[in-house]
Amino acid sequence: MKIPFRLLTAAALAATLTGCTSTSNTATEPSAPQRIAAISPDVAETVAALGAGDRLVLVPDTQTNPALTNHLPVMQAVGATLAAHGTADPEQILATDPDLAIITPRHEGESDTAALLEASSVEVLTLPNSWQTVDEMLANIDTIGDAIGASEAADELTASISTELAGIDPVAGDAPSVLVLSNQAGRPMVNAGRGFTLDLLARAGGRNAADEVGLTRTGFADPEQIVRAQPQAILLVDILGAGRESFASILANPAVADLEAVREDRILLLDGKHTQALGLGTTVEGVRQIRDWLAGLG
Repeated sequence: MKIPFRLLTAAALAATLTGCTSTSNTATEPSAPQRIAAISPDVAETVAALGAGDRLVLVPDTQTNPALTNHLPVMQAVGATLAAHGTADPEQILATDPDLAIITPRHEGESDTAALLEASSVEVLTLPNSWQTVDEMLANIDTIGDAIGASEAADELTASISTELAGIDPVAGDAPSVLVLSNQAGRPMVNAGRGFTLDLLARAGGRNAADEVGLTRTGFADPEQIVRAQPQAILLVDILGAGRESFASILANPAVADLEAVREDRILLLDGKHTQALGLGTTVEGVRQIRDWLAGLG
């Protein structure tokens, strides 16, 4: 007999995961999930940050990269990993015998994973957003905290992040135009539209140069578009931990190299855990570094 699939949303969480919404629950209460499959990096980092890293049974393989985790020993101790990109294999998830799988509906593959688990008895929590802003990150921390019996730890973490961010004043004066490049696909990409790093940039007082040329979606860097954007500065997001050299293919382009931002080395390199939602509290330091860098541009 097929066991009915249960797809949980944040709104249905209290009714479905018994005991998970009580603020008196701790990470060690028997009613809390004890075997957690984290299907996205942000989720894995949040579970670890809330003190439940020892309950992780599956995490994305990216989380053993020091540039993408604040909990390297915890992630290295998890017994199984899955590819961070593409459709997750439900058999691989079920093989870890989880009692809760937490999914971010960021990509088609992650969204499809829930449907592919419909024949199992595993509880599935699909988060209500895809970690595109600080506010979304804070909401997801609370949702995950409720689900794993760590509400108090979640409240403390979100309060700490909010307080620290409130203490960072955006750079004064006109917002500098900044081109944001990232290397998650193995080659430079221009960050455009809506995204976590762009939210951090705005909080620091900068503006996204991609808007100047009408770019609305992140895509591979095109020298012509970059030159048309005429950024005053360039922020390199080193998600792979590969260093500035991983951006050489675009920065060395003659037209790009002739930009004032490149000639005068108005370039800041930050790793993934300082610029992506998976960094959680570390992203506060990311905002601070971006803000100080912008202030020093003159």
